[in-house]
Amino acid sequence: MDMFQAMNAMQNPQGTMMQYAMQGMIAQHPDVWKQAQEQFNGKDHNAQINQLRELYKSKGMDLDMVAKQWGIQI
Repeated sequence: MDMFQAMNAMQNPQGTMMQYAMQGMIAQHPDVWKQAQEQFNGKDHNAQINQLRELYKSKGMDLDMVAKQWGIQI
């Protein structure tokens, strides 16, 4: 971790931890990450959100509630 990353981690510890978690998941599941990128590539924000809502709904979850729990504003 360089000085800039350390300063960013101090200012936004939750964001830093999310970034490390995402990097770990990408490293562990590169095929799934590639599939997700292909699915969303070239779509606008609204189309991506609608597709995510459908995915969450198919799994019995609510995207907006999950995002709210993590402090993410859609």
